Amino acid sequence: MKKSLMLAALLIVGTSLAAQSSDIGSEKLNETLITTENFETTILDTAKDVTIVTQEDIQNKGATTVAQALQGVPGLKVNLMDGSDVAFDLRGFGATAGQNTLVLLDGIPLNSVQGNGYDTSQIPVSMIDRIEVIPSGGNIMYGDGAVGGVINIITKAPMDKANYGSVGLEASSWSTLNGNLHYGTKVTNKLLVDAAYNGFKSNEYRSKLNSEFDKPDTKNSVWLRGKYLLDNGSIDVKYRHSNTDDYYTGALTKQQFDDNPKQSGSYDGLSKLNEDSYSAKYTAKINANIDFMMYGGYDKKEYEGSWSHTLASQYYVKPQFKYTYAENSYVILGGDFKDGKSKDKINHVKDQKRKSYAGYILNKTTVGNFQFSQGFRHEKIDYDYNKQEYLPNYVTLYTPQSKKLDSNAWELTANYLYSDTGSIYVSYNRAFRGPTIQDLNSWYGDIKLQENNTYEIGIKDMYKNTFISASVFRIDSDNEIFYDKPDYNATNKNFDGKVRRVGGQISLQHYFDKLTLRENLTYIQPKIKTGKYAGHQFPAVARWNANIGATYNFTEKLLGNFDLFYTGKAYSGNDFANVLGKEDSYLTADINFRYQFNEGLEVYTGIRNLFDKKYCNAIISDPKSGAKNYYPADGRSYYAGFRYNF
Repeated sequence: MKKSLMLAALLIVGTSLAAQSSDIGSEKLNETLITTENFETTILDTAKDVTIVTQEDIQNKGATTVAQALQGVPGLKVNLMDGSDVAFDLRGFGATAGQNTLVLLDGIPLNSVQGNGYDTSQIPVSMIDRIEVIPSGGNIMYGDGAVGGVINIITKAPMDKANYGSVGLEASSWSTLNGNLHYGTKVTNKLLVDAAYNGFKSNEYRSKLNSEFDKPDTKNSVWLRGKYLLDNGSIDVKYRHSNTDDYYTGALTKQQFDDNPKQSGSYDGLSKLNEDSYSAKYTAKINANIDFMMYGGYDKKEYEGSWSHTLASQYYVKPQFKYTYAENSYVILGGDFKDGKSKDKINHVKDQKRKSYAGYILNKTTVGNFQFSQGFRHEKIDYDYNKQEYLPNYVTLYTPQSKKLDSNAWELTANYLYSDTGSIYVSYNRAFRGPTIQDLNSWYGDIKLQENNTYEIGIKDMYKNTFISASVFRIDSDNEIFYDKPDYNATNKNFDGKVRRVGGQISLQHYFDKLTLRENLTYIQPKIKTGKYAGHQFPAVARWNANIGATYNFTEKLLGNFDLFYTGKAYSGNDFANVLGKEDSYLTADINFRYQFNEGLEVYTGIRNLFDKKYCNAIISDPKSGAKNYYPADGRSYYAGFRYNF
């Protein structure tokens, strides 16, 4: 019933609005993005179903985290679970989503060499310029891990101003405080610097089992950046540090969840995460036809939890040339190198190493109204790791192993600009993913590359006051890397069988003088085609996801925003046999208001999960026993805050 109501609302709103034209909507087609090529291009000239979330969009939604900012993006499911980093699922990878979507910060991968996720919660949203979401894209530029697509979080560059910055503070339910400071200055005519701090503290939604863990979560991050302007380019350097203390809670049974989702689970604990990142980027326009870019850096991460204490680090470097040989026609040549290692102090796992070497080429040719691109990437991945084998009586045997993998990625696209505002495209890309070090800490069987072939047709246009972006796609996956629990030992391995995901997504945005309406709809059917579970659906993937939103400017200073989010039924995680039944669909709502004073001051307030809907971020099943573990999502929460920009 909920699905029918949601689809009806989408159809009614989407077909009833056709009024005046809008400059705002037309500008969307000419918004620039850099993720697909590492150089700027426009949405209209990109043969992908791109979504760009701007700083204005983030403020309008009242988002205080990257996860909140990306809710409702078509083709994207935001998965949260207490004690773990957020996992972004582009186009229905379910429980394997975390390492199948590549998350970038200013073009540099955040996915850890260790492979235990990407901590986007430490990124101050006030520092974000925009977020680019490219489903089934980025495999040529970035390679390993971009099988679902790429999310690139682009921060604001240091400004050519004497003094500027911002300060903000937000208070919300469960004694939550979130504050940020940002200051920048122009040291000389060529040297620009800025610094930022973000702090978070919260008692969280759920109670703890043990009093020693009944303490607030804390997250702190510090950013230092500098930009030196050259005659033909620039040099950017960045340092960021973050530390997190997360007092997490365990799963609930079905009865516990029904009785009180706020109660403590079967266990709780403390996880501590410390990260340091150093990077530098050099860009130069060598002449009228040649552009050059190179970045490199060093990351280190320390994670300490109840069952592991890991140290991971990685060096990387990436050079790239762009040669423009005709109007809107060019070839890009580049490569990258990564050298990472990880060890676990609790489990006495010595250094595990992962190196990768890659080269790539991307050509784009424009002929009249047609644009054609061809891309190829070759990557070598070398592993030195400790294979784990589980023996009787819970004894673990560690055996040193080495493995070398060769992988190729391909991309072919054709884009036809049939009008000044519209284009239709077809694309094919072949992407791959190798196991992360974290995957190999508990691996079953031989190591194989996961390979994905994606076929897509899409359209973008501006019709009167409505921006339209739509696509249909098919993703064929082989040797998919996933997490399984066949007995008391949970393992990672390659999936026995091929998986096909068929789906489509549509995004509509209608612009009026004071009102903006949004409708986003995604359909994905994830079918297992061969192997032990042939004919079944891949679990933890809802067929339907939808979002309806409205932003209204009551006056020049007062703005209101409302969003509905719908998630359809899905089999619980690990239920590959589809024997435990689908979990219920759910509908949530958010509402917020923002008032802009003069001189850069604004105040805002809102309610998340307005109707206090009881649902779960994740439900993980044990097919042998039939038991399910429930991880509740937050209930209704209230928040209010202010921002001051100078």
